[in-house]
Amino acid sequence: MKTYQFSASRIVSTILFTTCIVLFSSMAFAGTYYISPTGNDVTGTGSISNPWKTLRKATSTITTPGNIIHVNAGTYIETSTCILAPGVSIEGDGVTSVIKASFSTMYEMIIQAISPEGTNGNQHISNIKMDGQNSTSWAIQIQGRSNFEIHDCTIVDFAQRGIVWGGRSDNSDNPPMIYATGNKFYNNTVTNCASFDGTYGYGCLNIGGQQGMLIYNNNITTTG
Repeated sequence: MKTYQFSASRIVSTILFTTCIVLFSSMAFAGTYYISPTGNDVTGTGSISNPWKTLRKATSTITTPGNIIHVNAGTYIETSTCILAPGVSIEGDGVTSVIKASFSTMYEMIIQAISPEGTNGNQHISNIKMDGQNSTSWAIQIQGRSNFEIHDCTIVDFAQRGIVWGGRSDNSDNPPMIYATGNKFYNNTVTNCASFDGTYGYGCLNIGGQQGMLIYNNNITTTG
């Protein structure tokens, strides 16, 4: 019996030790990558001293969960939608980190995060400003992801709507099989990002397929 207890203890210790190695290894590969208006998408490496120029370049390159894309102060003009991978976060320096777009195609957004239902996003978008210039259709679309937070962002002047946040991975009106959970939207300012096309109304914040989503401390207004 004593021999069995000793062996079990060693097995548990080995499992815990191995788990710690895996966790620390995952953390070791996570890092922060940078974009700057003075960066370069061709010769840049995403480092603080050699950043990329666009968010599109960063999101297409950085896809490993745990990584952060930092948006340095300045104005960025995106020419196509930025596809954000699960587990990758975007952070900025506040209202001085301004993301705009040169496109005005209907239903096209600057940032898109779509995954199969029940995907654990475990990520956030924070401290950036997104300006639709009254021409870009949407700011952000999130579909199918849980544990996703948007906070301390300023989102203004999108032509159709601001944020679209759904539980499904498609645009169906049917309820999802797996509801998204753990999502949060707080400390944001959303201004003039709603519209009505004569048939349908579109809001500054559009949500569906969520369970227990927290929405608080936001300033959401529209005129006209």
